[in-house]
Amino acid sequence: MSSTRRLLFCSVASLALSSLPVAQASTSQDGSGDRPARAASLSTRSQLRSHAPITLPKVRVRGDGSVTVPQASSSLSRADIQRVQPNEPYAILTGLPGVYFQNDGTPSLAVSMRGMQDFGRVNVMIDGARQNFQESGHGADGSVYVDPALLAGLEVRRGTVATGDGAGAIAGVMNLHTFDVDDLVDPGRRYGVLGRALGGTNNYDGSGVVGAGARINDWLGVAAAFSMRSSGDYEDGNGDRVAHTFQRLQSGLFKIDIKPGIDQTLKLGTVIYHNAFGVGSEGIATADSVQNDTGTIDYRFTPRDNKLVALHVKGYVVSTSMANYTPSFMGVSVAAADLTHYGLTTLGFEADNTTRLRGGPIDIALNYGGEYYHDSVRTTDQTGYIGATPSGGRSVGSAFTQATLGWKIVQLTGALRYDSYGLSGGGVNEAGGFTNAVAGPFHVGKGSDAVNPKVTLAINPVRGLQIYGNYGLGFRPPATTETLYSGSHPGLGFLKFIPNPALDPERTYGWEVGTKLNYSDILADHDHLEFSADYFDTRIKDYIGQTLVVGAPAAGSYIPTYGYFFQNISGNTRTSGVEGQAKYDSRLVFATLSYTNTTTKLPGPDYTGYDQMVTTPPRSVMAGTLGFHLLDDRLTLGGRIRAATHTLGQMSSDSGVAALRAGYVVFDLFGSYQITKRLQLFTSADNVTNRQYYTSALASIPNQGLTVMSGLSFALSR
Repeated sequence: MSSTRRLLFCSVASLALSSLPVAQASTSQDGSGDRPARAASLSTRSQLRSHAPITLPKVRVRGDGSVTVPQASSSLSRADIQRVQPNEPYAILTGLPGVYFQNDGTPSLAVSMRGMQDFGRVNVMIDGARQNFQESGHGADGSVYVDPALLAGLEVRRGTVATGDGAGAIAGVMNLHTFDVDDLVDPGRRYGVLGRALGGTNNYDGSGVVGAGARINDWLGVAAAFSMRSSGDYEDGNGDRVAHTFQRLQSGLFKIDIKPGIDQTLKLGTVIYHNAFGVGSEGIATADSVQNDTGTIDYRFTPRDNKLVALHVKGYVVSTSMANYTPSFMGVSVAAADLTHYGLTTLGFEADNTTRLRGGPIDIALNYGGEYYHDSVRTTDQTGYIGATPSGGRSVGSAFTQATLGWKIVQLTGALRYDSYGLSGGGVNEAGGFTNAVAGPFHVGKGSDAVNPKVTLAINPVRGLQIYGNYGLGFRPPATTETLYSGSHPGLGFLKFIPNPALDPERTYGWEVGTKLNYSDILADHDHLEFSADYFDTRIKDYIGQTLVVGAPAAGSYIPTYGYFFQNISGNTRTSGVEGQAKYDSRLVFATLSYTNTTTKLPGPDYTGYDQMVTTPPRSVMAGTLGFHLLDDRLTLGGRIRAATHTLGQMSSDSGVAALRAGYVVFDLFGSYQITKRLQLFTSADNVTNRQYYTSALASIPNQGLTVMSGLSFALSR
């Protein structure tokens, strides 16, 4: 570790020592100081502020014409994401209240909101396209593959969403934005280029991204970017190498922006991701190769002289394929080496319109539309063990309408959405008698629907302050895996996967109260403070959990038959808690602080005897950042703290004891220096105390030890 510490010291020392003479030389050239990175940061923050809730007696409307109804939400800019280099995808979620993750030893992003994750409970999108891929094993049942190097920012809405993107999602919505033309070309410029290269310790070989964009004329713009990463098996805080945590990643994107008219925009885009990686969560040296291709089309028509029309239409296709190689291993019996292919194609469409009216002293905004998506799952396997992620299809459709009334300091919103789904598929059930699926071949064709209302009341007592409350219902249809689960476990022929065609959708009944503050010029000129906090309480009816059952041994065997199947848990599952975030920014200092306290509880013991949802995050999670802008904004130095309380795992069926995973406190450092107008040096150190820690009870491997990363970035617009 001595070499690592020397690199950390040298990186920070060189950053600090090089700042003064370079700053003097740069200032002497133009007398004004080159601040492109700082200017971009201010521009990003000003854009985010323009979307923040403000207190006006009229209905608040975004620039795209859609109505802004208050609910728990947060966002991150590219500067926020890149401040401490995200070694793993889950690192981009740091500092988001109410949001957590599962580290299952792969580069996939398994997002948890308010204690709920997997099987679409959280709708995670890339550029508005749903990422519904999942492969069931010993990790998360929901995997999003995205390259952080291509991200321009992200937005989160927690709780049920009554309008677009909310179908089937009961915990919240996250949209990951990749580079667009406007992210690569500054306003008023014709073209722009971007480059970024970095290397690091802890077996991080290196990564880089290049991008370019051009506004060819007044109505056409294009952008493209390409990224690569190579990293090996990292070491944890004890200096132990964590096997099978390597990555070989290539990704890219291409975007076209068209403006058919002054009030119209048409965006076409594709994002391509390929990664070959090890699976650190298993004792068996499995390896995966993933290809994720996302194509999107987004059209908006917002005529300035027609308040009846603010049309938004989008469509997307997402194709995700995984090749999983598992070598031969010994369970109770020998499992043959196996190559399994998982495939998911998602087709989706959404359209909505916003009409604004005025009825006497009341401002009225009506938003109405619908969305539809279809998942087609196909799994093939050399040895026949395909039942853990069965083939099948599921369609989800939704129609919604929302009316917002604004009068003086009061805003009242009522929404109603109709949700329906259909699911089909089949397989072979090897353990009859536990569910209504008989032994032998089976086929499922089912569906249902529901009407889900939501009401929100907001009060703006003074400028910059908003208090709100909402109550709403949610609906999540069962996934193909939950319904069609079948077959047996490799190497453990007595362990059966049992289908359950009788599964009912999950229904949520939740309320939330919160407040938002947004003030400027508080302690100094042009400083800015944002604060948001909320309390939520959600009751989940028919929560779907996995259950273990035991039956008589099969003929000729002395080993009892064990079966896993998904079932609706009777009673009310609950998740509740407090979420809060504060942000302050001035010419000298910037700081953020986020805190989440979440309690999840099943109505009774699950199959392990432990009364928690298996995806329970730590009870309390906190993240804070403090930094300084120095030398006329050329030098930025700061630090970050991440902390979480302990979590309890599932109770062992052998010992009757639940595994305790200790909490953690981790410190990070970061800094950057603007060498010239276009060239920036940056460095960061993750886990500077080199602590060994696990993110939660579900984390199958420890996180990285001390990792120092440094590099250069280049940006130019003309």
